Amino acid sequence: MKFLGEAKGIFNIITFMELGLSIIFIFFGYMFFASGDMNKTLASVLAGLLLIINGAASIYYHRKRNGIDLFNNNMFFGFLFIIIGAITMVASNILITLMGIYLIVGGLLKINYGLFLKKFNESSWFLILVTGILFIVLAIITFFTDKEASVSVCGIAFLGYGLINLISTILLRRRSKYFIA
Repeated sequence: MKFLGEAKGIFNIITFMELGLSIIFIFFGYMFFASGDMNKTLASVLAGLLLIINGAASIYYHRKRNGIDLFNNNMFFGFLFIIIGAITMVASNILITLMGIYLIVGGLLKINYGLFLKKFNESSWFLILVTGILFIVLAIITFFTDKEASVSVCGIAFLGYGLINLISTILLRRRSKYFIA
């Protein structure tokens, strides 16, 4: 049972990291929203760094998963997050579009988690799936917002992402009994 204990330890580390990232997203989201007149270039650099950190964390989750199949696709999503983050850092004129793309990718990751949990009849699967759909809805909303308010909209997107991710991670920690396939 050493393997099961190691997997539970890795699962705890990964979900605690995800909780920390959620709090950082909430903080940056509030900061961007509260100071909507922030320089768009500075906002793009900060947003890009945050996305790169999120991508690196996803790759870490994949590499350290130790048999936890829930995180099998995180390598792919991690590289997407890093690419979107790098582009965000240098393309402040399309900040809002990149945030929308990021939210779609994040939504797909949550949908993947939800469908994985469904295979094990875990009761939280539907709520995790709905959070992924909410990310995608939030992305669609960002695509139709005023480009002049891109820093504020980016803040709202980060706030939404952080809050929804925080709730779904807490739910995953509390309810998931079958995260090892």
